Amino acid sequence: MSGLLDKANETAKESETSEIRAEIKDQSDAILTEVTVSDGSGINATQLKFQLGAVFGFLLTMIIVFFIDTIVLFEGFTLDDILVPAVIICWLAFNGQELKIKEFDTTKLVASGVAFLVLTGIFAGIAIFSASDTAVTISNIEYDGDDDEIDLSFYGPKGMDYTIEVLVDGKVEYSHDATINIDRGSHSVDLDDFWKGNAEDMNGNELVEYEIKVTSEGGEDSMTFDSIMNREVDTAYVRVTEVFETESDGSRNYVGITTQMILGMGAPGASFDFDNGYFTGTAPKPMASDWTADVVVKGGSTYSYDTISADEGIVNGLGEFLYDWVSLDGQGYLDRSDFYNGDGCYTFEVTVVNEHGETFVSTDSQISFSWESNEADSDTADDEPATAC
Repeated sequence: MSGLLDKANETAKESETSEIRAEIKDQSDAILTEVTVSDGSGINATQLKFQLGAVFGFLLTMIIVFFIDTIVLFEGFTLDDILVPAVIICWLAFNGQELKIKEFDTTKLVASGVAFLVLTGIFAGIAIFSASDTAVTISNIEYDGDDDEIDLSFYGPKGMDYTIEVLVDGKVEYSHDATINIDRGSHSVDLDDFWKGNAEDMNGNELVEYEIKVTSEGGEDSMTFDSIMNREVDTAYVRVTEVFETESDGSRNYVGITTQMILGMGAPGASFDFDNGYFTGTAPKPMASDWTADVVVKGGSTYSYDTISADEGIVNGLGEFLYDWVSLDGQGYLDRSDFYNGDGCYTFEVTVVNEHGETFVSTDSQISFSWESNEADSDTADDEPATAC
C-alpha cells in the first residue's frame, strides 16, 4: 500500500514540474518578444532601424545629386536621374515597419511624405545658392550620324554663361556662347565647321586631336573626342571567289565570280595580296562613315557595278561595311561573259567619294585568272587558282 502512495506522489510531482516548465517557457517567449519589439524605453527597435536607414539613404542621395559633379552612368542616364526614385524608396523605407505589418497610419504616411519633399527642396535651394562659384562642366559628347554633327551636353548652375570652343590640334576652329538653363545646357556643332581629317590611323595612333573646351565664370573644363572623329575612308579592296561547275569527267567549267568589298582606314599598314584563291593581305580598319563607291572591273570587257551609298557604314540591301567584308549582294555574282576576255590580270577599280574627306581611286585589287588554261586540261590537280597580279 505504501508503495502505491509513493508512486502516486512521484507522479504528482512530475506533473507539477512539467506545468512549471511550461509556464517558464511561455514567460520567456513573452519576454523575448517584448525585447525584440521594444528596448525597454517604449521605442520600437525594428521601426527605428527602418527610419535610421531611410534617413541615411536620403542624406546620401542629397549629397550625390546636389553636391557632386554630375556623372554619366550610361547613355542618357546621369546621377541626377536617381533623385526621384531614390526619394520615393527612402520614404517607403522610413515607413517600412508599418508597410511590413500592413498597419497603415495615413496621417504619418502623409506627414513623412511632405517632410521628405520639403527637405529635398531645402537641399536643392542650398545647392543652387552655393553653386555660384562652381563651373560649367561637359557631361557628354556624341556623334549624330543623321545630321552629321556632334551633340554636346553640359551641367552647371542655373543662369551661368559659358563659352564652347572646338579645338583641333590646339587651335580654335569653332566657338559659341550659351547660358545654362536650370542645371544643364546642350549644343550641336556641324562637322563641316571644324573637320580636319581622321583623328587616328588604322593602328589607333593619333593623327589629329579634337577637343571640346567650355569656359565659364567658375573655370574651364575640357574633353577630347578623337574616338568618334574617324570619318574618312582611304582604302578599299575587293576579293573574289571563283565559281565553277564540275563536268562528268571531273574537269571544271568556270562560269563567273562572287565579289566582296571592304573599306576603311588603311594607313599605314594595309596592303592587298591574293594567293591560291584567297585574300592574304592586310585589310583596312572598317568604321562608321558616309560615302559612295563605284566599282569597275577592267582588263577584259569593262563592267561597272551600280553605285553603292553608305550611311554610317550601312548600305541598305547589302550589309554593314563598318565591321568587315560585305558581299556585293545582288551585284555580287558576276557572270564570266560580263567581264572575262581571256586569261590574265583584271583590275577591280574602286572610286570612293567621302562625305567628309577626299575622293580617292583604288586600283590595288588586281587579280589574275587562268580559266582557259585550267579548262584545257581535265586534270584539275594542276589548276591555277586566282592570284594577285
